[in-house]
Amino acid sequence: MAFEYEHFDIIEVAKYCGIQFHPKNSNDVEFKALCPFCNDRKYHLGINRQKERFNCFKCGESGNSVTLYAKLYGVSNKEACEVLRGNKENFEPAVVQYSEVDEMPIRSIEDRHNVYYDFLSLLKLNTAHRHALEMRGLSFRHIHQFMYRSMPMDRVFRREVLEKLASKHDLIGIPGFYIDKYGDLQMYINKYGGIFIPVCNHEGYIQGLQMRLDVPADSDEKKFRWFSSKHYPSGTGAKPWIHIVGDTNAKEACLTEGAMKADVTSVLSNGQLFIAVPGVNAITYLPEIINELGITRIYEAMDMDKRSKPEVKKAMIALRTALNGTGVENISCTWNPAYKGLDDYFLAKVLEKQSQAMPVAA
Repeated sequence: MAFEYEHFDIIEVAKYCGIQFHPKNSNDVEFKALCPFCNDRKYHLGINRQKERFNCFKCGESGNSVTLYAKLYGVSNKEACEVLRGNKENFEPAVVQYSEVDEMPIRSIEDRHNVYYDFLSLLKLNTAHRHALEMRGLSFRHIHQFMYRSMPMDRVFRREVLEKLASKHDLIGIPGFYIDKYGDLQMYINKYGGIFIPVCNHEGYIQGLQMRLDVPADSDEKKFRWFSSKHYPSGTGAKPWIHIVGDTNAKEACLTEGAMKADVTSVLSNGQLFIAVPGVNAITYLPEIINELGITRIYEAMDMDKRSKPEVKKAMIALRTALNGTGVENISCTWNPAYKGLDDYFLAKVLEKQSQAMPVAA
């Protein structure tokens, strides 16, 4: 392989590492492949040659051409560079760091709710996160009501939280918690930190937690992830739970993507019923939820900026097919594309009304 300085063709590196590509990749920039880190069987690994990045949409593993080699072979980035430059012989493949063998069965929703409620009660919301939520249109009362909390990045504080929680609850089988190789209880933590978002059912029980990560604006990292410990010892994975917020007695509901977006838009629309799938492809539980709620009409309101993407168009067809299968009337909503999501559009309308209601100085 011929490489230039510190830049390595990530596709060539992936081939060099023996990664298996999808047989029908459609262009020379974006590729699908089998992720070598998570027993992937459905080509969840996305590789972008132009950005020189890889990201697995199943396990969340990501990085560039150098870190791909380094992680796969269990060596440092410096050693990986030496191999890719041709200055050092190839290493023996490392033991894959993730395994699904010892995943623990998930606990009941009652158990999960009790653990997550007490867990969030022990955490705090930092000033920057509170300000960001207020800028989205939430009041202090709503922020408190939804139990948004900052991820505990301080190790000492995190240990205190874990000890208090473990003294009251058995955390095995609760997504996000696991036992490390030393036998100590741990929780999943992301290097960026972020906000925990409770994902609730129609009765208000917390099914699981999503994380809105504080990823840099220029990063390819996914902003939203589940609080999950699927690939850790004695850990448990999250499910594609659907979030319900607003008036659960209503016969009409809006369908959108993301629990936080649903919370915000429900507040800005005076408590309208919202159903939030965790992703446009994550609709497994949607028909069941629709039947449980007994609604007769759904307004589909996915983000405007995503609808032109080919993969989203395909997912939207599957979504509408699922909605049609429920027998419920469904209407696709559009709005000014200058506003990405329905929450942005509602916030703009609320701010416009507030400005019109303000008295004009003489």
